[in-house]
Amino acid sequence: MPLTKGLTVSLLPDAMKNKTTPIIIALLVLVAGAFLFNALKNNDNERPLGPMSYFEMAGSFTGKFGEPFETNALTAQEDITVRVYFDDSLIHTFPKAKKQTKIRIPKDLLTIGAHGLKISAKHHSLGQTEDERVLYVYSDSPPQKWNLTILNQYPHNDSSFTQGLVFSEDKLFEGTGDPQGIGATLIGEVALNTGAMIRRKGQPSPIFGEGITIVGEEIFQITWQNNVCYVYNKNDFEVTKQFNYSGEGWGITYDGAFLIMSDGSERLTFRDPKTFREVRVIQVYTDDGAITKLNELEFIDGLIYANVWTSNIIAVIDPFTGKVVATIDATPAVQIGKGNGEVLNGIAYNRKTKKTYITGKYWNRLFEVKFSAPSPAL
Repeated sequence: MPLTKGLTVSLLPDAMKNKTTPIIIALLVLVAGAFLFNALKNNDNERPLGPMSYFEMAGSFTGKFGEPFETNALTAQEDITVRVYFDDSLIHTFPKAKKQTKIRIPKDLLTIGAHGLKISAKHHSLGQTEDERVLYVYSDSPPQKWNLTILNQYPHNDSSFTQGLVFSEDKLFEGTGDPQGIGATLIGEVALNTGAMIRRKGQPSPIFGEGITIVGEEIFQITWQNNVCYVYNKNDFEVTKQFNYSGEGWGITYDGAFLIMSDGSERLTFRDPKTFREVRVIQVYTDDGAITKLNELEFIDGLIYANVWTSNIIAVIDPFTGKVVATIDATPAVQIGKGNGEVLNGIAYNRKTKKTYITGKYWNRLFEVKFSAPSPAL
């Protein structure tokens, strides 16, 4: 029978075809297996399973402010170049690193807070690996425990969800939030003796007001998650400009040169009041770790005072280092003033009279208080 063009006809008997097929499959499996084995073998030779150089200790590191930090890099193979990075800046290079190489971070680099520490290892044929850790630098001393004394009490509007409190030229100003979403965010001038709002300026929902501070003739009011800072004329409360920022806004104060802003973490950001540009950041730590939930702020005689949200504690912070120099337990004021209200929030310092005031969210009392360090033991 003639072959049809384009049609391939097998001349093998059926019995032969049945035996040949498994043999061909087996040979293909063996070839593929050998290829895969060689590929994996070569890959093992070329790519290490772990970092070629790594920190001798597992986990994160802790250091102490004012002291250098030391650790070791372990390197298992020869001809490895090791580079050490601190906060993404190269600080050490070790060509042909030894099996154990001492790493020393000078104290001048060790500002208080969390820092990135990385070993990068490179080999001419094995490639490059990295080992990254976090170095936490704690304060070098525990904070003092200062006393709080209540000197006077004044009425406070218990419908005010207090987020900011500040004095300017002997006048008291307050900023509020809007937890119920009813348009309760406002700034206002408050009569100290009665707690009444003399004048006010509101913002509609969903604007949620947070801390306020005053620079010259301008009131700055930040917002929680709206990413905007409103700037008002202090005399007529008209909005003159707005600044945008990323992240949350909690508290804000002014040190005479820069705005200082909290975001609910341990970070305090210093900003240019003319542009709202970030100038520098400090991290707030004790000798035991970070203090987070920093809320309403006030700058008093060279130190930052911060309400610690959900607590009765006021942290007193060195603005240059972030070190917590003291903590103040405001429980005596909370027990009297809270009533049906919420947490302690609001610190205001009258520079004219040298008096300090505190209150809380929905509190019916505002307190004139005195902070003092305990007398040294005899």
